[in-house]
Amino acid sequence: MPYVRLSRLVSLALLVLVAACGPSRPAPRSTPGAPAPSAAVERFMRLASEKDYGEMGWLFGTAQGAVMRRDPPKDVERRMYALATILEHQSYTLAGEEPIPGRLGMAVRVNVRVTQRGRTAPVPFVLVKGPEGRWYVEEIGVQALTFPR
Repeated sequence: MPYVRLSRLVSLALLVLVAACGPSRPAPRSTPGAPAPSAAVERFMRLASEKDYGEMGWLFGTAQGAVMRRDPPKDVERRMYALATILEHQSYTLAGEEPIPGRLGMAVRVNVRVTQRGRTAPVPFVLVKGPEGRWYVEEIGVQALTFPR
């Protein structure tokens, strides 16, 4: 009988140790997502310029919320690093917002004109409404930046 208790105690201790050693999620500096689609794009572009990959992960997501809540932080930061590198810019302007057919009220496209090395290209951002009505960057059409004409 004492052996069974000791075995359970050791198992519990190992479980606590493994959980403590697992990857921790950095807490967001502000509320995940943004209150409006254009605000999400503005903040995402600012964070990309600042190379703040962790905070970018709190703005990038799906209707379920930020990818930083779902995926390992190191993976999210690597993906945000790649996006920030592609989105490096001299300037940008928001060029309008439009609803996405079939997703009315839940997703919009924000058209952004990004200027890199003197050339301006259209970059569509798809934003989705997530938990608590917050907006997340769901997709960025970077093709015009990665395959310039």
